Amino acid sequence: MRSIQSCPVLRRHLGCVALALLAAVPAAWAAEVSYDFVACTSGRSNLLFGSAEFVATGDESFGVVASSTTKEWAGATTHCVGSMRVMAGNPSGSGFCKWVQTTGDTALGQYWFGDGKQTWTWLHGTGKLAGISGGGTFKYLFRGKPVEAGTSQSCRQDWGKYTLP
Repeated sequence: MRSIQSCPVLRRHLGCVALALLAAVPAAWAAEVSYDFVACTSGRSNLLFGSAEFVATGDESFGVVASSTTKEWAGATTHCVGSMRVMAGNPSGSGFCKWVQTTGDTALGQYWFGDGKQTWTWLHGTGKLAGISGGGTFKYLFRGKPVEAGTSQSCRQDWGKYTLP
C-alpha cells in the first residue's frame, strides 16, 4: 500500500479538499444575533402640508437605549430622520436611523410603518458592525405629552435579528 507522500495525485486532491473546507469556514463564523431593547427618543416634526384629508411631515429625533437584553446595545444612541403622511386618518412613513454603540461602532438602518405594520432593516455598519444585515420590528410602548407643539417624546421596543460576517 502506498503512502500519501508517495502519491502526488492523492496529495493534490486532499489539498483541494482542505482548501474547500477552509473556504467554507468563514460562512460558519457568521453569527446571527438576536436583539431586544427599549429606546427613548425626543423629536421634532416639521409640517410640510396639512389639510383635513392629507398631512405630510418631515421628522427628526434623537435618543438613547434605556434598557437592553443585548449588552452591545445597552446605552447606544440614535439619530433618525424620515417622513410621514396621513391619508384618511391612516399614518405611514419611512426613514433612516444611525445607531452608535458605546464602543463607537455604528450601524445604519431603515424603518417603515403603515397598515398596522412596522419593519426595520439593517443596511450598513462600521467597526464590529461592518457587514450587518437582517432586521426586525418595533412598537411604541408609550408617548408622552409633547413638551411643545411639533415635538414628540416616546419610548419604543425594538427587536429582531441581525447577522455579522
